[in-house]
Amino acid sequence: MKKIILSLLLLFPLLLLNCSSDILSESSKKDYSNIVELNLPKDKINIFINGNNLELKSPIYLNQNRYFLCLNEIVDKLNGSFKKNDDKLNINILDINFTINTKENKFTDNNNNDFNLKSKLISADTYYYIDFSDLSNILNMYTHWDKDTKSIFCKTNDIDLNEITPYKSIIDTLGFLRIEDVELTNTTYDKDFFEKLRIMANYLSKKNVPFHIAWIPRYVNPEANVDNNPLVINDFSNAEQVYSLDYCLNHNGLIGLHGYTHQVGKEESAVGSEFGKFAPSIEGFKDKMEKAIRTASYLNIPITFFEAPHYVISKEQTIEAEKLFKILYYPYSFDGKNKLISSKPQLSPNNGSSYYIDTPLDYISLDDIESSLNNIKNADTKKMGSIFYHPRLEFKYISLSMEDNIPSYEYKSGSILERMINSLEEKGFKMSKVADIG
Repeated sequence: MKKIILSLLLLFPLLLLNCSSDILSESSKKDYSNIVELNLPKDKINIFINGNNLELKSPIYLNQNRYFLCLNEIVDKLNGSFKKNDDKLNINILDINFTINTKENKFTDNNNNDFNLKSKLISADTYYYIDFSDLSNILNMYTHWDKDTKSIFCKTNDIDLNEITPYKSIIDTLGFLRIEDVELTNTTYDKDFFEKLRIMANYLSKKNVPFHIAWIPRYVNPEANVDNNPLVINDFSNAEQVYSLDYCLNHNGLIGLHGYTHQVGKEESAVGSEFGKFAPSIEGFKDKMEKAIRTASYLNIPITFFEAPHYVISKEQTIEAEKLFKILYYPYSFDGKNKLISSKPQLSPNNGSSYYIDTPLDYISLDDIESSLNNIKNADTKKMGSIFYHPRLEFKYISLSMEDNIPSYEYKSGSILERMINSLEEKGFKMSKVADIG
């Protein structure tokens, strides 16, 4: 009997300890609906990852057209782990291990590679909010943004494209690719514009072809009473635009300013011109470009070049542009009086430090696609293999789909972009970034 009593006495503390551990585990679960809110604009959106609605209880912030989500709750929702060690957060999500250095604003992946975060984590007490763009980059997500339901559907590990052979150059003549007239129109026919742009960027990245985005920061359509100014409009659509520009930057792309509104008067953006004979004022030019630069800075979008809309600009205005930009992505030509250099980037005769880049291969014309592609096949390799492309021409080759809340797409082979890249590769041009000039 004494042995039984002694055994019970020894067992009782263990039972009490296990019971206490269960109570501790239950009480340690965070109630994210009651965490202290930050003094930032909030928004209500739905986040789906690999088909699962996270149903976040913590606030979702939309600050300067960037969504910030509570990293702690995301880790909990995905049954991951979250450990803090001084300035480092060691995290596992969906079998993806990474470390965030909050002091250096970097994350380290499974292979011990370091990458800069786009935005600093926002910390509040023991909680951390991460820029959705950074979360997407860490988890390599393909995303579909549904404006009607304000939902973002995500698939980790992106979509595997068909086997793609990286581009190989065989000559030293430079080549440049520019994606033209990127803007947020908010029109029905453009509802998938940025998603398909990201798919193109993913293809070009896997092909190892650098590209340049000619971005119009402020879309204006006076006839439709539309003025999308991201400096004052903080919404879901603009957030996707900013996210997409980040995505391009993370996939071997560079961003440039294609004017400010790319229009004057009652014209629609991207249809009209903006400077030169249509608006020759130097002060007007300086004012618009200051606003464009301020918009990019506000959205944390680094700008590498400037392109005059339709290449229409006065000499006086372009001299002002040289004070703001190292790269002028248009030919140095005013009223046909100046000699064009198409064989290489042209050093400015004005300040001796800015460079002009011509596009001797012009662009792919919707009216005559085959002739445009033949221009590349018959190109003079003594001139730069520099060309620009309007992304909407590519969209018919991209089909979007959704199954069980998991987004996907099909990118048909033989697209115009694929044929254009193949033709440039056959000629052997050395596809490059304008940032590497000089």
